[in-house]
Amino acid sequence: MPDGFALAALNHAMRTRIQQAINAAADVQQTGQFDIVTRAPDQIATANPARATLTIYPWRLQPNSSWASSRGAAYGPNGERRASPLLALDVLYVLGVYGRDNSAGDAPLGLALLGLHETPVLARELLQTMAAANFPNGSPLPQALLDLADQAAPITIEPMFHELEAFSQIWSTFNSGVRTGMIYRVGTLLMESRRRAASAPPVRESRYSVTLLRAPSILRVLLAATDAGPFTERAIASPGEVLRLEGSGLRGDITALAIGAVIVPADPARLRGDRLEIDLPADLRPGLVSLQVRQQWPKPQGKLPPPAAGTIAGERSNLVPLAIRPILRPANSFTIGNRRVGPQGAVSFNVTAHFDVDIGNHQRCELMLNATTAGADGRFASFSFTAPQPAPGVPDASVNQRIIPISGVPQGAYLARVVIDGAESALTEDGGGVTGPILTVPA
Repeated sequence: MPDGFALAALNHAMRTRIQQAINAAADVQQTGQFDIVTRAPDQIATANPARATLTIYPWRLQPNSSWASSRGAAYGPNGERRASPLLALDVLYVLGVYGRDNSAGDAPLGLALLGLHETPVLARELLQTMAAANFPNGSPLPQALLDLADQAAPITIEPMFHELEAFSQIWSTFNSGVRTGMIYRVGTLLMESRRRAASAPPVRESRYSVTLLRAPSILRVLLAATDAGPFTERAIASPGEVLRLEGSGLRGDITALAIGAVIVPADPARLRGDRLEIDLPADLRPGLVSLQVRQQWPKPQGKLPPPAAGTIAGERSNLVPLAIRPILRPANSFTIGNRRVGPQGAVSFNVTAHFDVDIGNHQRCELMLNATTAGADGRFASFSFTAPQPAPGVPDASVNQRIIPISGVPQGAYLARVVIDGAESALTEDGGGVTGPILTVPA
């Protein structure tokens, strides 16, 4: 692959190709004396050359996204070289002619235009022939030309059309006045460093194994208070409950259940190909999570030390949603404070919800209130309030209480539920119906 000398080699190839085209078409008596250079037009205009001078100048470089490298960064965090990122460029050349007599360069310019028109690709054989020419000792150009010939991307020469205004702006950037000429896109030029990446030690032993793919799939989610059941199919669970998954291919070499970001290893005694049972962790943060069976494979053993350690990531099942209930403190789930009476007699206060299992201070927290007795209109009033979010920049943290501002709620007893990221806290029941928790709103 070409290295940092590739641009110099390409400039040499463009000059050489123009010279070859002119020499093949006419002799010096027909064209007159002329030079071919790779210099900025403003430098040539200032020099006022004694004879006609053609310039093929690389005035702009453009990255080529279609040949962009997918390799990683060149250096790792510790400074070791990891890869050689590929630089892919298209080069925009301006071809122009200068001379004391405006017509002095017409002949070589016309022959140069025709020569590039008939050479839409700098072929490999052409570049190899250029590399075989005479160069000063130590010149990097012969090898750079050979690298250009061997690169994967073809080097094409494509004339570009510009409107008169755009063409004038291009020449004005060189501060040399508009000249007869052409703009070419030449590319793609692929470049990479010749520095080698750090290599790994030689392989002493190949270790491999064969395993059966099981394609784990979750079909049903069932929950129960204890191992004895009864299990019911539902989409909301409390921490500490027993979770049963039914499906296929669930038993792997090493199986675990991902509950959101929490990984719970499966007990082999409670694991079958079509069923998995685990106890939900008692400290699960409430909210909506996803369930996924994850299987791993033990690293194959070998004959040489050290022995294999760790596992290899294996298959994963489909994702299934599950809501984890917030758990309120059994005694005094709610406390009331900061009671205020407004100018119109409106009462407002703060309700502090106390949790038995911590929640996140950034989680959305809502308080739902439902009146236990009907109002004068025969309806049971209901209200919803949201706890304020922390100020910007406050980090996420686990908390055991959240404060919810309340206003406009008439005095009375209300069934209270807290909703954390869409998961509701449970209501208590007895044989007569729902009994709590109760929030008493003061007068």
